[in-house]
Amino acid sequence: RRDLAYKRLNEIEGISAAKPEGAFYIFPRVEGVGSIWRTDKDFVLELLREEGVLVVHGSGFCPTYGQGHFRAVFLPPKEVLSEALDKLAAFMERHTRR
Repeated sequence: RRDLAYKRLNEIEGISAAKPEGAFYIFPRVEGVGSIWRTDKDFVLELLREEGVLVVHGSGFCPTYGQGHFRAVFLPPKEVLSEALDKLAAFMERHTRR
């Protein structure tokens, strides 16, 4: 599931992530924070409202280094994880191609 999340996130335009080494979560960067979305919190709230996908804003973990990131857990079954990643990809495509 880690490899699936890592691969799929890095295929989404505007998202980049390092491969986690030992955790059950990933901490991707969102390029549109500061331009499309004012903050990473705005990004995660809009993603939740529009797609029903729940992730946590990165600045909630560290206001300095977490800004512009989000945290996602990759523990769900692959089918559930794939569906959430499909929704994230559609969300990003809608918002970055304006």
